[in-house]
Amino acid sequence: MNRVHFSHRLMVMLTAFFALAFTAGIAAAQSAGQLEGELSSLSGQMSSAESNESTADQVISRLDNAEGSFAKITSSGKVDKGALIPLYHQLESMLDRMQSVYSKKKDDCIAQIDNGGQCDYDKPEQLALRAAYPLAWLRFTAATTLFDDNAEQAKKLLNEAIDGFTASTLAMPDPNLIRENTLGRAYCERELGKFDHAEYDHAIADFKKIMDDGTGTQQYAAAREGLSTTYAKMGNAAEAAAMLPTGGKSSSAGEFMLRLQTLFSAERATSDPAKKAAYHKQIIDAMKSKENDKEGWAVDVAAASKFPNNVVEEFGNSSDPFEKWLLAAVLLSRKDEANAAKYYAEAGASGKYPKAYKFAIDIYLREKRYDQVEAMLSKIASGGGGDAQWAEYVRFSLAHSRWEQGGSKDKALEDQWVKNAQDYVQKYPNGEHVAEMRVQLAGLLQQQNKYVEAAQLYSQVKGDPEFTFTAKFKAAECYYAELQGASAKDNKGPKIDIESVRKLALENLNEAIKMGPEAERTTSGAGKTAVHEIRGEAAYMLASILEEDPEKVDYAQVATLLTGYESEYPKLSAKFQDVAEWRITALDHLGKYDDVNTDVAAIVERSKGNTAKGDFIKTLGIDFWKTALEAKARGDEKAYLANAKLTATAYKFFADMVAAGKIPVKNLTGTLSIYGQALQATSHEGEAEKVYQEVVKADPASPDANAGLARIAQAKKDWKDAVTLWTTVESTAAESDILWYEAKYNIAMIYNEQGNTQGACSKLAQTRAEHPTLGSPEMKASWDALQRKICLDNRH
Repeated sequence: MNRVHFSHRLMVMLTAFFALAFTAGIAAAQSAGQLEGELSSLSGQMSSAESNESTADQVISRLDNAEGSFAKITSSGKVDKGALIPLYHQLESMLDRMQSVYSKKKDDCIAQIDNGGQCDYDKPEQLALRAAYPLAWLRFTAATTLFDDNAEQAKKLLNEAIDGFTASTLAMPDPNLIRENTLGRAYCERELGKFDHAEYDHAIADFKKIMDDGTGTQQYAAAREGLSTTYAKMGNAAEAAAMLPTGGKSSSAGEFMLRLQTLFSAERATSDPAKKAAYHKQIIDAMKSKENDKEGWAVDVAAASKFPNNVVEEFGNSSDPFEKWLLAAVLLSRKDEANAAKYYAEAGASGKYPKAYKFAIDIYLREKRYDQVEAMLSKIASGGGGDAQWAEYVRFSLAHSRWEQGGSKDKALEDQWVKNAQDYVQKYPNGEHVAEMRVQLAGLLQQQNKYVEAAQLYSQVKGDPEFTFTAKFKAAECYYAELQGASAKDNKGPKIDIESVRKLALENLNEAIKMGPEAERTTSGAGKTAVHEIRGEAAYMLASILEEDPEKVDYAQVATLLTGYESEYPKLSAKFQDVAEWRITALDHLGKYDDVNTDVAAIVERSKGNTAKGDFIKTLGIDFWKTALEAKARGDEKAYLANAKLTATAYKFFADMVAAGKIPVKNLTGTLSIYGQALQATSHEGEAEKVYQEVVKADPASPDANAGLARIAQAKKDWKDAVTLWTTVESTAAESDILWYEAKYNIAMIYNEQGNTQGACSKLAQTRAEHPTLGSPEMKASWDALQRKICLDNRH
């Protein structure tokens, strides 16, 4: 027999008798899904368990545990009968099967002995009894929970459980096990009493039989409690009260609630004033023993709300502060806030429950009875100490809250909260709320554009992590605003030391960012969300200040600040475009090209089909291509290829837009030509050629696209097409365009490859004569080298 579950089964019995919402906390309920999984696992072992005692031993143990889990589920509050009834039937069938199989094996063994054979029936008998015990409890639990609204089914199950407990008592020599089964039978008899009152007598007899074995047995307290509840069910309140546990304390919330119910019933049943007063005293003494226990206080309030006929008459006329405190809590639970506030105020006036004033104030605030709030605050403030400081804080909070609710326009309320805040700071310079006061006072200065004064006051905020963090950010925000104002074209304010203010802004932002994680960790609720968003604002602001001076940008710091910004601060989406551009620029400068490419590809993917994102992506691509050409000019092949790849990744956005019919090719000839060049640079000539052809189809005179096709043809040594294409570029490109010079240069190269060296040299010489600068220093250097090689060095 599984004794581990014995104490829990007593609890299930108690909760079945008195089911209230708070019983959900008595035991940790396992889910019906877990139980279903366990039973499913066991079903495959049942056949083996019928023939193998070792397997049966394990299976019965697990079924016993499953019965305990079932009992916990049914005692954990609202019961889902639809889900549990099928599980009950499955579990009952499995336990009954084990009990029946091994009972028959025992009987067969005994018959064999009677016929002169030899057989040991001890093991089968033990297995049968071990299955019978949880089976009886299972039927009791189902009768009192799943079928409590089905009288016939409940009676059937209770009688079957009684038969099981009785059979076990007859087969067991151990007095302790006999008492356990007798106790189970008594609970069943007590439940049957509502159908047949004679069963109450049977229950009483069994409970007393257990108690006769002495107070030291494991079952004595449960039997006494059971006897008390049986008398209560019979309407014998006095006897029920007499059987309550002595010592004023119960072992569980369920037992404590039953104790209070019994005492209230006894008080209500007697007409003797002395006895009524005695019962009332027992109730109050019992409740006081639990007032500092969270669960016990919840039971106090629930019982005081449920059992008295008139709760105000029961507790309201007493001079005991506890009863005022209790009554207020009951009325508050019933949403009778006006009367709850009255009794909270009376409890507070006693001096024993100073927090009662705070509850009263909270109610009066919701009711906007500010005169009552002020009266309560005055009483608290006059008492001195920590509560007096709290009262001063509430005075400030009340005025400030009303000012904010009115749109921050009421000058009288503004003056009031400012005075309250200043008084608090003066009286309690190290007070609990002084940080908040300084933040609010500084915030008002900030609203009035007194940025330097506000920043200086923010800098005095110390202590509370949330407010200290907020103050650091706000100080930086003020310095930043001062910088913005100083750099404005129409600035008429006094001159400031911009570098000094910038330094202060950076220092405060760096400190705020450093403090952010701890401030967020120690804050909860809406405050945590606000701190998190401020962290995002601080990172953005710091990056924006750093970006203002390209010559001094710490790209490593910017990249670190803005990594993962979009996923970390989704509510700051208005800043994402700036953030992406700054982060990409920083990573590009740091040479982290793979990270940049991942970032750009993600932007392109997110922006797919959104024409509004075109300008931003176009700017990115132009910057990449410009950087690529600069790298090529200085001979940095790695940077050139990396930035060409980034250009291609960005401008794929436009190729997709064309393919989807969102933008016509003729509107993107320049952009797509750069895309083609980027593809060509990264060895994707086939894709590049297709892009150029699409552009030329839309704009036959496009210098960029024709130049791209000319380069591809030239690389293939398709001299005829190359010359034709370069000639088109020569005739369509502006003379100020470097492509015009590139076309003439490449035509000369091709002439030379075709053996027309004279034509090549003539082309080079004529162009040099007409345009001595040759477009750019780089082109001039290439021109000089080619002209020297094919025209000057080869002269005879």
